[in-house]
Amino acid sequence: MKRSLKLASGLAAFSLLLAGCGDAPDKAAEPSNEYGDTIELANDFDPNGHFDWANASYVSSWDPNQSINGGDMIWYEQIYDRLLREDLNGQIEPMLASEFTPSEDGKTLTLTLQQGLKFSDGTALDAEAVKFNLDRARGEDSKIAGDLSMVESVDIVDEQTIELTTNGAIGGLPTALATSSGIMVSPAAVKAGTLETKPVGIGPYIATNITSGDSVEFEKTPDYWDPDAQHVESMTYQTMSDDQTRMNALKSGEVDGAAIRTDSIDEIGEAGFTPVVKPSSLFLYLMLNTAKEPFDKPEVRRALNMSINREEISQGLYNGYCTPQVHPFPESGPGYPDDIGDGLDDLPYDPEKAKEMLSDAGVTEPVNMVISASNITIYTQFAEVIQQQLAEVGFDMDVHSLPPGPQVQEFAIDKTAETLVSMSTGINDPSVIGQRYLSPDALFNPGFAEYPKLDELWAEGSSSLDPAVREPAYEKYVEEWIANPPHLIPVCLVHNASAYTDAVSGVTQQSNGFPGLRGVAVAEE
Repeated sequence: MKRSLKLASGLAAFSLLLAGCGDAPDKAAEPSNEYGDTIELANDFDPNGHFDWANASYVSSWDPNQSINGGDMIWYEQIYDRLLREDLNGQIEPMLASEFTPSEDGKTLTLTLQQGLKFSDGTALDAEAVKFNLDRARGEDSKIAGDLSMVESVDIVDEQTIELTTNGAIGGLPTALATSSGIMVSPAAVKAGTLETKPVGIGPYIATNITSGDSVEFEKTPDYWDPDAQHVESMTYQTMSDDQTRMNALKSGEVDGAAIRTDSIDEIGEAGFTPVVKPSSLFLYLMLNTAKEPFDKPEVRRALNMSINREEISQGLYNGYCTPQVHPFPESGPGYPDDIGDGLDDLPYDPEKAKEMLSDAGVTEPVNMVISASNITIYTQFAEVIQQQLAEVGFDMDVHSLPPGPQVQEFAIDKTAETLVSMSTGINDPSVIGQRYLSPDALFNPGFAEYPKLDELWAEGSSSLDPAVREPAYEKYVEEWIANPPHLIPVCLVHNASAYTDAVSGVTQQSNGFPGLRGVAVAEE
């Protein structure tokens, strides 16, 4: 049953609903998508038009290597091209690299670069610039270094060819090069120390005016290599963290498009706007610091998995547009285990059993902790629901609602919060998820937890680009994930949505969870 959830009153009603739930709910059917994931490009768009967009959060850093928020890619898309990119359905295809070819032994990936490309400051994109970027992304000061941990060396073959030698885990490398790790920034801007205030890349637009924490104005890049990405002359991206504020801005004509919550799809569609929505690889999660007791015990982590009512979170916060799962791998990707499915049969919602398991693990007294949440409306609500659900099994949680940057600082760097709730980066590959969240040196592994068995199966699944090799290994990987859950506890895979006025065309909602605004167009007024 669909349930409309307003901000304050809806959360109160949802809390009452959860308070009465003790048994696992029946699995609800996922909602049908009557709106689609694409608004095709109109023939009569205005090439001199201006597009206004409202986003839920501001970019965490204009240096992609310092990015701590997967949503940064929405801002990066207009300024920074990547070596590879994902298509609408998550398949990897060329971008700045015109070809990517694995070696016969599966140890190296060779990239052939497009000819004659330049950064917006005039610096050439050549093999030397690519090596500079990749070595920098792998460096000690990079917050995304884990995404490229499989790369052992980056070697220049010739001016337009780069060879990446891996430790054998080549499977996730193309996907990594289609995310923040594959972004190319101007080496000259890095060396000048101006990247944070004046981002310089190869992209369809240039940032001409940046109001930190608030908005960015973009203008079309002259002589850009892909004119199909430049259907408007200029853009303005604004930050509006409150969901209703973005809705109001769209309805009033202040913006042409906005990120919206899926529980608002029907409302915004009935108001005459066009929503687009698509299942994605983004997932809501609860994260634990395993250096804090009792989260160092896998049996406690199993109990926490069984204390979370995923179905009610999906229905209550997302109107059903969030697929409940105990592992983070979507059906569209190589990691989804057909025999296991969503894993809810193995780790069902069962708070009474969870309390027994906690008692057996020695957790007999209430556990006090801080749960760090983003101040974006839905994530604060998600934290409050987790707070209430875990209170039923003996966890007394204090919710800290912070902007995304300070939130990560509190949990992952200062380590003053025992837990964190957030949504993942849109990465449709188990190899990259393992590197980003589970490796001992990952930013989001503040307890430096090690998972030898998962690492062994991850290495097996990452050893090839061939699905016939990868899928059996990842089946075993998920079996181990369920038997001995890591500190990352997925809740559900989000179907993200955005909405537009009838003047907008040339947009998509992508499987990585982000709006596809590359090539957005507006009609003449």
